[in-house]
Amino acid sequence: MRMSATKLVGVLAVGGALFASTACGPLNSIAGGGAKDEACQNIETELRGIASSTPSFTGSGTEQTANEWMDAASKIRSEGENAGGDVQTAASAFATDLETVAESLKKLSSGDLSGGTPNISQMQQHGQELGEACGYSGFRLGG
Repeated sequence: MRMSATKLVGVLAVGGALFASTACGPLNSIAGGGAKDEACQNIETELRGIASSTPSFTGSGTEQTANEWMDAASKIRSEGENAGGDVQTAASAFATDLETVAESLKKLSSGDLSGGTPNISQMQQHGQELGEACGYSGFRLGG
């Protein structure tokens, strides 16, 4: 069975988001609170939301999924700005990756194959950097 380009991009993106979904980890026990911790907790909540949702990669559902991911990227970037420093840098990079995936999905859903394939390994790297910036030392995939 052959997978459509839209579905492939979506599956790869969900994998990237899932990879980062536990990026911020148990913050309060590490750093004791503050703007950085709150921002990281909000980023983690946003990532868990997109990783646990059931994205649609067919018809108008693809565009809806892409829009949800664009919204998540905006929230992640905003929370990074609230935290500042290395969290801001890492959140911005990951948000840009998520936006790139969303734009690719939108193009593919309309039949435009020029969107290319997002760099998922880069997205995973940025997710790991976000986890490190948020103070999560035992980075793990999922759960």
